[in-house]
Amino acid sequence: MPDIGRTDGRRRSYWPVVVAAVLILGYGVVYSDPAGLALGVNIVVAAIAAVGLTLTIGTAGQLALGQAGFMAIGAYGTAYLMKDRGIPFLLAVPVSLVLTVLIGALVGYIALRLKGNYLAMATLAVGSAIYALLVLPSLLGGANGYAPIPPPSLFGHLVIQSSSQFYLVAVVLVVVLIATKWLLDSRPGRELVAIRDDEVAARSVGINITRRKVQIFAITSLLGGLAGALNAPIQTAIDPFLFSPSISLQLFVMVILGGLGSIYGAVLGAALVTWLITTVSGNGSWALTILGAIVVVCMAVLPDGMAGILRLVRRAMARSRRASPSGPDGAPEPTDRPREEAPA
Repeated sequence: MPDIGRTDGRRRSYWPVVVAAVLILGYGVVYSDPAGLALGVNIVVAAIAAVGLTLTIGTAGQLALGQAGFMAIGAYGTAYLMKDRGIPFLLAVPVSLVLTVLIGALVGYIALRLKGNYLAMATLAVGSAIYALLVLPSLLGGANGYAPIPPPSLFGHLVIQSSSQFYLVAVVLVVVLIATKWLLDSRPGRELVAIRDDEVAARSVGINITRRKVQIFAITSLLGGLAGALNAPIQTAIDPFLFSPSISLQLFVMVILGGLGSIYGAVLGAALVTWLITTVSGNGSWALTILGAIVVVCMAVLPDGMAGILRLVRRAMARSRRASPSGPDGAPEPTDRPREEAPA
């Protein structure tokens, strides 16, 4: 029977979030040139979408492959409201996210009876349908793209510097990590894990399967739409090919490489995949070839992904502490147990 009431202190430790925040924000200090910051923006945007996908695939066990479609809704919705309607950035983003969440919840409700490969194909079809609609000639530019999109502004200040744009998306990613960590430690998060492990047992203890599945699809679409909504004004131009079905597959690879169920692994996977695609020459073909080889090796050597390396390090450190008989000053630790006397 699934245990959904566990709330021990170890599970509520937020030190990994603090470490992740320091590393993410510190990237902008180490790589302060425009090219490095532009790469950082792409990594962070992909990480936000990958964290959302991790909640569906890794935590809830639902194989969804349409995340790029939700990114497109957030991106095009924000771009349209800012460019054609003159709505400020801070208002355009929430409005577009409401639309994204509604569509995500609808997809989640329709896909309730689907599992495994059928669910994967259905969600991939949704993403492909959104991509096909955007390619058609329309007010959103069709295949030629949509531009120029006004840059983001915060309280009257334009965010046009490379460093400002990076820290904008980096702070959002840190907030996303904190929120998802809280979700995973809360009762709904534990219920999602119970659904993933054994849906029949989860239903038997009173978990509302329908509500939780719809909610996780809505949250995943929210984070996908947020990634697109942040990226569109920063890039000032978007086109449907940025949200093709291949992008959904790349996000899936990020989750696999990072480690199923690990939000920090999703960030690492996003960094690796984005860096490879950006830096390796050959129109992306060599990058995808190398990426495929990395996936094969990772599945054979590290079935838990890059997050598994962190777990192995923690376990090794814990074993070394348990095996050490010495106290802090190198002397043997005292014991309160009385010595047993030999029987007469």
